[in-house]
Amino acid sequence: MRPPEHAVPGTPAGRDRALRLMYALCGGAGFLVMATMAVTFVVRNADAGPWGVMRNFLRDATGNLASDFVYADLALTWAALGAFMVVEARRWRIRHVWAYIVGAPALALVVSFSVFMYVRQSRIAAARGPASPGPAPTPTHPAPASKGPQR
Repeated sequence: MRPPEHAVPGTPAGRDRALRLMYALCGGAGFLVMATMAVTFVVRNADAGPWGVMRNFLRDATGNLASDFVYADLALTWAALGAFMVVEARRWRIRHVWAYIVGAPALALVVSFSVFMYVRQSRIAAARGPASPGPAPTPTHPAPASKGPQR
């Protein structure tokens, strides 16, 4: 008995499944790590009150040139990934792309981007169909019709 196509690693459906699993694992691991770090910071600064926790976080996060470097890199990466997400959201008709972009600083970039990539890969798999052997068609850019021989 042959396994279903979605379980065969070499098929497009198998690759879609593997990619979605990888994105889900990255998002889940990122969430656990970032949530643990956030809870630890809040617990250690709880005596400062809610506004004090935020003030302490911003002070600690931008307290030296190394942290400024990391924040600048993170902000530029967030902007580049935001542009990528907008383009891909239009291409694959993914709704509410703003939530993934705004979610980056609210949750963590690793979480929001992984969730976006999971949704994107699900759209690619759906466009490909359950048993199609070839690559997914681009929904917003169909192939032009042939008008005769080209020279």
